[in-house]
Amino acid sequence: MKTIFSAIFSLIISLNCLAQDSTQKWETSVGIDLTTVPTIHIAGTDTSFQNALSIAPFFTVRSKGGFGIIYSPVFVSGGRNPGIFMHVVTAGLEQYGKKSLDLIAEYTHFFFTNNTSIPTSPITNEVVLAATYKKSWIMPKLAAGFGFGTDNEFSPSKNVYDMEIAAGIAHTFEKENGKVDVTLTPSVLINAGTNEYFSFLRLTKYISHSKKFNRYVKNPRAKSGSGNAVITSTQSSTAEKITLNNLELNLETSIEKGPFSIRPTFNLFIPFSSKTPGVEGYWDVSLTYSF
Repeated sequence: MKTIFSAIFSLIISLNCLAQDSTQKWETSVGIDLTTVPTIHIAGTDTSFQNALSIAPFFTVRSKGGFGIIYSPVFVSGGRNPGIFMHVVTAGLEQYGKKSLDLIAEYTHFFFTNNTSIPTSPITNEVVLAATYKKSWIMPKLAAGFGFGTDNEFSPSKNVYDMEIAAGIAHTFEKENGKVDVTLTPSVLINAGTNEYFSFLRLTKYISHSKKFNRYVKNPRAKSGSGNAVITSTQSSTAEKITLNNLELNLETSIEKGPFSIRPTFNLFIPFSSKTPGVEGYWDVSLTYSF
């Protein structure tokens, strides 16, 4: 684990140096993300999950070279205990203005508040690397993520991880209407991962947005009453394996006017396995004001 943290620290330092070499100008923005998360509902001895609205205001500081830091407290509007269920801090590089490639290299830490509305997750860290090649009309996309943390269900505690991969193609349509810029980017992706735990990893929205997440993950768990309780748990004696999960149809939309922007995203997930839920759709909307 020390080796992983050392590698992440070195990545952040090198990205920071790269950004400072390219420019000393920093820009700030504030906004809010809206989406859905599964919440726990307990009636007697029965536990079920229902989707509720998630509200996440955010504050971003980013250099013109792409290095930035994002802080976001995340609220849930439903469940047994509406309120903040985690704080999210992200640091790394996002570059969208290059001619050939869009690049992302970021580290995220999830600070959970032990809110009893939300299923528990031992995954508290994520590293994401992603690239989109833009010179062709059909743009290839590739993204990979590595999530890790500590599972306290074991004694002694056990280091755990989840891996995620997404690959596919996309195309961007752009239109300027007066002072309003509109961008539409449909994409088709194949998702694969280990799916060991419930988590908020970036590439597995079919888990973090779905009330049927326990049909995807191998170790679903939830909170009950005043403490933690395992609703369903399977402890695998073999190493986690990456498996194909679903086909993702994605539409990213951006509408910008001056410092304001709105970015709705729609995702449709078609699972490859009959053991997982049927076709499901999720959405999120991001509103941003840039200074």
